[in-house]
Amino acid sequence: MKEDLDVVVLILTLLTFGCPLPAIVMAFKIDERTIGDWLDKAGEHAQRVQDHLVCQGQLDLGQVQGDELWCRSQRGVLWLATAISVASRLLIWGNVASGRTEAMITDVVQHVHRAARLQSPILWATDGFATWKGTILRIFRSAVQSGRRGRPRLVEWAELHIVQVVKRTYGERTLRRLAFGDLFEALHVIEETQGKRGTVNTAVVERLNATLRTWLPDLTRCSRHAESDAQRLERRFFLTAVAYNFVRPHRSLRVLVDGRWTERTPGMAAGLTDRPWTIEELLRFRVPPLQTVA
Repeated sequence: MKEDLDVVVLILTLLTFGCPLPAIVMAFKIDERTIGDWLDKAGEHAQRVQDHLVCQGQLDLGQVQGDELWCRSQRGVLWLATAISVASRLLIWGNVASGRTEAMITDVVQHVHRAARLQSPILWATDGFATWKGTILRIFRSAVQSGRRGRPRLVEWAELHIVQVVKRTYGERTLRRLAFGDLFEALHVIEETQGKRGTVNTAVVERLNATLRTWLPDLTRCSRHAESDAQRLERRFFLTAVAYNFVRPHRSLRVLVDGRWTERTPGMAAGLTDRPWTIEELLRFRVPPLQTVA
């Protein structure tokens, strides 16, 4: 039974980092449906781990970049919206939908709001998709008590800023603009998270999209292994997301410790863990049950 568990962990590790499913089937002589069932269960568990560790608040996110990417499925085009903290490279959340919908963006923004420390400075950098701005302004609000009866007035966070990067076609230059907030403060957040040479851009989340397409064959635009539905793709995305955050160190996050360069995971950079995990540790992580109010 122990050997069987080792095989499951090995197969899930290979799949998490982009090994094609047909190669796994041929190498281990295991039915594709069985492996798919393992992936679904591991993905559901990873989603709970992500929600528990990342989206419980008290994180100074600084600059957050949001974007969407699309892929083909057996039932049409699917969209994946993601948000990432630039300073720590922490992938905060993602949502898969059958269209580029407001509900998809809302789910991502709500989880970022849960992860962020209340009223902490935060800069959102997105593309020109207008739904991002409207959703952020609707969710990143706090109640202002006036002493009067009735529902308190909701106002946007004082340290909330939104910038947009609109890419033009036909040789026109990229348009960078402030959509909400203070330009000076927004540039200050960019300098803190990207350095003095930082500019208004969505380069970090676009680099994340490239990594996801590498690790998740289902996201490849011309894939021969198109996923069957949005729910299954979302489960596998979260397995990849947690591995991205807690398992694989990033060279861009390395720090000098005692004269030696030490590579860190985004989870380490965000202060959520003190060492890289293994896939087995991820699968064995126990998520506390939700507490219900009597």
